Amino acid sequence: MHNNDTEAIIFDNVSLTIGSAQILTDISLNIKSRTITGLLGPNGAGKTSFLSLVIGLTQQTSGEITVLGEKLPAKGESLRKKIGVVFQETTLYEELTIAENLLFFASLYDVMKPKQRIKEVLELLGLTDRINDQVNTLSGGLKRRTAIARALLHNPQLLIVDEPTLGVDVETRHTIWEHLKSLRSQGHTILVASNYLDEAQAICDTVSILNQGQLITSDTPFALIARTGHNLDIECASESAEKISHALANNKSVVRSEKTTSGISVFLKGDTIPDTIINGVLKDTSVNAFRFRPADLSEVFKALQLTSTSKKETKVQPKSIFKRNQVLMIVWIIIIVGVFVFLEVWFSQPK
Repeated sequence: MHNNDTEAIIFDNVSLTIGSAQILTDISLNIKSRTITGLLGPNGAGKTSFLSLVIGLTQQTSGEITVLGEKLPAKGESLRKKIGVVFQETTLYEELTIAENLLFFASLYDVMKPKQRIKEVLELLGLTDRINDQVNTLSGGLKRRTAIARALLHNPQLLIVDEPTLGVDVETRHTIWEHLKSLRSQGHTILVASNYLDEAQAICDTVSILNQGQLITSDTPFALIARTGHNLDIECASESAEKISHALANNKSVVRSEKTTSGISVFLKGDTIPDTIINGVLKDTSVNAFRFRPADLSEVFKALQLTSTSKKETKVQPKSIFKRNQVLMIVWIIIIVGVFVFLEVWFSQPK
């Protein structure tokens, strides 16, 4: 295994273009060994493309990628044997038992003492008593855990999991989270792609957020939440919520506000004293109740999306500038030609 102070994955200014589509743009990111890193973003953000680059299924258009000390594209099969992958689809053989599935995949990876290794991974994931069950009789959660067991057969240094708790119940989600944290404690590096913000908050050491192919930010869940600040949830009538929204619109201590079914949520900067805000609100209108709480990752993500969207909207593209300049130039040419024609006609008239 890598030492704790080394990077398992390094993306250095990486871009990916497929056809005319820009999938990823200038991604620079270091992922440390023996950590769980969450890769978050909405559908179409570029998460699966990012994973494909790490695995080596896709090659970047520009930039450098280093995985477990080896620059991509990798030479030979040595790197792939150090990586375990759990895709969104479990891709298990439904008509076979768990044991038969794992024996087959152990043979593909040339696992030494396969029966002993299968026993170890099943114990790790709490599947020992299910070893002879056919896959088509398993619940979604058990299939997911079996897929993780399969990915661990060759004891990979790096485990990549795309949507680890997709389609499973709440209890199973927590079970899978505990298994992943257990794997980290044993020295594995884990990269998790997820749409679930609570999942990242529960298990990840670092969260990297993608949106429209760009890396918006990368930090610990705690730091991201601290950066977003705090929430002031106010219960009040809709008329009061409207007044509060207008009153706080230009307040520099307020990041943004959102109307809710019970009133309004006000998002405050980290160093804001909430008493100052609520006292100001109470001067202008009445409220039923209020509470002050830290933001969660869901609110962080919304704030980051708003920021990135705002930047994109205010950024004028070079092509747009070029087109605009072309139009201005044509207008000026028409004006100048018109002036010359007017002057020529004027001076050609008999005096």
